[in-house]
Amino acid sequence: MWHLLHETGAPVERVLALDIDHLDLPGRRTRAGAAAPLSWGSGAARLLPMLLAGRTAGPVFVTDRRAPATTPTADRCPVTGQGRLSYRRAAELFTAATRPLDPTGRGWTLLVLRDRTPRSRTIRR
Repeated sequence: MWHLLHETGAPVERVLALDIDHLDLPGRRTRAGAAAPLSWGSGAARLLPMLLAGRTAGPVFVTDRRAPATTPTADRCPVTGQGRLSYRRAAELFTAATRPLDPTGRGWTLLVLRDRTPRSRTIRR
């Protein structure tokens, strides 16, 4: 997800809303007709097939556990039963993953991925 956010510059909510059938993996873009077309680079192109392995429908980004029975069908993977990843959980995961890299020890927010351009190698806080 971090690669996709960085390489597309798309809002986090837009990326979290992606379903597998929205993706054109060989073309490195969302399919025609998808709201707000996205295209991505080699980092996301290399990782997306591994993320989707065995899944052909449902949300691209899912939680690490099964969704509650009350979760809408559109927000649940039909293969694994996992629920769509929420913004809050994605933010928690990113902050935890970047805590060792942050000199303050707090970790970075998801907004730093949008502040970076694909040409830049510097993370701004």
